[in-house]
Amino acid sequence: MAVSGSTPLSGGRVHALLWPAADVRLRAAREALEHHQGVVVTGAWGSGRSTLLAQLGRTVERDALVVRACPRPGDEGRPLSGLAQMLAALPQNTADVLPREQRTLLRQIVGEEAPSLDVLAVRLALASLVTASGASPGWLLMVDDAQWLDGTSAEVLRHVVGSVPPDRLRVVVAVRTVTRPALGHRVTGEHVPTIALEPLTLEETVAHLESRGVRAAAGVALHHLSGGHPLLVRALAEDAAEGRPVTGGRYSDVAGTRVREAASAWLATVDDDVRGTLARVALAHEPTRLQVRRTWGSSSDAHVASAVQEGILGLLPGDRVVFTAEALRYEAGDGTSERLTGVAHRALAATSPDPVHAARHRLLGQDRPGDDVLTGADEAAALARAGGDCALSADILLAAAERTPNDRRASRVRRLTEAARDAGAAGRADLARRAADALATARAGRAQVVALLAAVDASGQELTEMDELLPRARRLAGADMGLLAAVDLRSAIRHNLGGRPEEARRAARRAAREAAAAHEPQIAVAALTMQARMERITAHPAAQRTLRRALGAEQSGTALALRDTPRYLACRHALFDDRLDQAETALMTLLPLAEVSGSADDLQEVLRSLAELDVRRGACVRAARWSERALAIGRGAGLSLGPAWYTCALTAAAGSSFEDAARLARMGALVSREAGDLVFTSRNLWALGTVELVTGRPAQAAALLGQVAELERLQRVRDVTMLRWQPELVEALTLSGGHTEAERVLESLRRAAGGTALGAGWGASLDRSEAVHLARTDRRHEAIDLLDRATSRFAELGLRLEQGRTQLTRGRVERARRRGAAARRAVDEATALFEEAGARPWLDLALTFRRATDGGDLSRRGPATLTATERKVVEVVVAGASNKEAAERLFLSVKTVEAVLSRVYRKLDVRSRNQLAAALRTSWGGAEPAYGPPPRPGIS
Repeated sequence: MAVSGSTPLSGGRVHALLWPAADVRLRAAREALEHHQGVVVTGAWGSGRSTLLAQLGRTVERDALVVRACPRPGDEGRPLSGLAQMLAALPQNTADVLPREQRTLLRQIVGEEAPSLDVLAVRLALASLVTASGASPGWLLMVDDAQWLDGTSAEVLRHVVGSVPPDRLRVVVAVRTVTRPALGHRVTGEHVPTIALEPLTLEETVAHLESRGVRAAAGVALHHLSGGHPLLVRALAEDAAEGRPVTGGRYSDVAGTRVREAASAWLATVDDDVRGTLARVALAHEPTRLQVRRTWGSSSDAHVASAVQEGILGLLPGDRVVFTAEALRYEAGDGTSERLTGVAHRALAATSPDPVHAARHRLLGQDRPGDDVLTGADEAAALARAGGDCALSADILLAAAERTPNDRRASRVRRLTEAARDAGAAGRADLARRAADALATARAGRAQVVALLAAVDASGQELTEMDELLPRARRLAGADMGLLAAVDLRSAIRHNLGGRPEEARRAARRAAREAAAAHEPQIAVAALTMQARMERITAHPAAQRTLRRALGAEQSGTALALRDTPRYLACRHALFDDRLDQAETALMTLLPLAEVSGSADDLQEVLRSLAELDVRRGACVRAARWSERALAIGRGAGLSLGPAWYTCALTAAAGSSFEDAARLARMGALVSREAGDLVFTSRNLWALGTVELVTGRPAQAAALLGQVAELERLQRVRDVTMLRWQPELVEALTLSGGHTEAERVLESLRRAAGGTALGAGWGASLDRSEAVHLARTDRRHEAIDLLDRATSRFAELGLRLEQGRTQLTRGRVERARRRGAAARRAVDEATALFEEAGARPWLDLALTFRRATDGGDLSRRGPATLTATERKVVEVVVAGASNKEAAERLFLSVKTVEAVLSRVYRKLDVRSRNQLAAALRTSWGGAEPAYGPPPRPGIS
């Protein structure tokens, strides 16, 4: 879906993020009706079927007679009741064009005198009515809730649809189902397309929340609760807008009246027996259908199928049964008596094939479990932790602690402390807070600090959460040097995310001293690692020396979070310096450790670094897989998605589409800014600014990159290799006319950059941006020399995408010099590099430029050759309008729009709308024109 607008993010709500989900669905339905006589719309309760039909009806009511029918429960057993409703809705005297016998017949149906009527005669009468010349320009028949349409009406309507020409009758049928579109095909036949109204994506959920004034950072939690179901999302947004908490609490704390009523109404679409089975399934963790059947009998299989049809349950690979929204799971189990809940847990314990879940159910099935059950829970938690599922381990230990007798305080405190650590590793701030609260009630002293710090670790980029928890932890730590070291280490992390590297370095040094005094070597190593990270950011001369100290002090088998180890920081430094082979070897060694650590943060960090590495190397497909996996990890663990969206934006810009990259970077910037995370606000804005630059909006790019410059200044970042925004800013300023400012920035960068930066890819990028500046100031020969140097350096470092981008830039400069053969050679080399890398958006740019180069001067082959009408159509279509929408806006017929586009495609030698947009960027002076002043007419 397109992202409208390109306004820089400068605070406040960003309305360009709003997805036109309803418009997209409406456009799909209209386009389906343009090519087919009918369409079937399916979706769960509350998915928007009726809304879509109403919108569709409003858009065509000027051109067609819109006839509606909406059966109700029970109508399926009343023959011709649906047809009676449809006929009753017709304008008065519509049937006057029919012979008297047919008019009488149709009036009998409306008067409910139909049971004994001849169905064949009814078919003929209705077909005659639709085709009668005195009727209307054409009918659009809309049947909502067709699952309750009686069979006789369906049979009559299907016959009419099959016998009447499409220009006289089109039909839209909406069915409340997820799995059975055949209920709609009873009317339309099976040859028509089906539009399934899917749940909102996480991004769409975040956009809706943002539009309602709810923090976008709450999107992950609310999407998990709602499953993306539109009505549940809206209900949660309304509750949140009124101040209800959206994260960090139990369902009863988060869910207000609206969402509970909506979830209950959805559950009410199935009968009591099905709801009884759902209440039991809600207690299990992704049981298989076989386990459900073994636990509660064969009738439960039909109950599951019914709930799946209504969209309440979904089936995952392996025939696993899950609720499509967590709110449904909670509401399904609400109100079940403790006795029945205990019975259900004991039954699940007997049938669960997983020993961890079997032990969990045995524990939850008893209020006062014996020592054997509690010991079994401890062992199950250890198994879950060893298998990398720290969230499950924390959940089991919390339940075991709650059931531990009061006279065994030490065991209870131990379980709560372990639960907090596991929750912190899993990124589950809600579970960590529960453990911390329970330890506070138990007045557990040191253990309270451990739990609070685990909650800090689980909060990710949420600085507000850290600001609340760290002072409490420091107060409780008292004079305990080991605890103070742990608190100061988290304080350093907090300062870093807040853009205060000097304060972070001081906190890290303090933590290292405290850890040494307390003989806490692991905390000391983590503190030295953080100190080295801050020294690299600020270009401190001791950075490498501090990292070597940390590496020397690190012990094998350390229990440190992987992201806090000097080994991982060394990987990041290798990546910054473009030592790609070294970075890859180290990261692939760390990946299996992250996978079994149980830490969502650790695994996501390693995956994101691998994605960045492969983007630089030009392995775009593999980079996308790493980033998608990192995003899935973040979603599942409820982590802040600013970092993952940034990485996905990088991989999208490299390998899938600039449009997707812009969308993801905007979302990442929004949630990072809300969380107060300046680090990933900067990174997402840089990714967005780069996309704006290469897609022909240099002024917008300069504004965004200017924001990055200000954020980096506020954070006192001195290492230019970490976030390579400076060369992009020079290019954006040049292309938007800011030559003097571009030259000033270039001079300051050349003076400030050290040899390491100039020898890495950053220095080659700076050469390329300076070449663009030189070409625009009539010094093209010097520009070619710089581009040659940049190309050679990128090739040596293995940065294939950057090498291809530089060759594409050279092609434009050569073309500005009227050296067509040299331009073609450069672009051909770029094309080959992009093809090898799988860099589709860059390949499109190169191919478009190559066609323009082959065609000679674009003034003879481009927009200058288009007529006024062609230009208007092109502008509307490139902005995202369908053919029909373009026709409506320009007061043309759809066929005229199609003919105009065919002519334009031939003139510009393009075959798709994406290629058309790229061709116009090249031709109409976006970021892709020949660098340098355009040649004057008559000068070769």
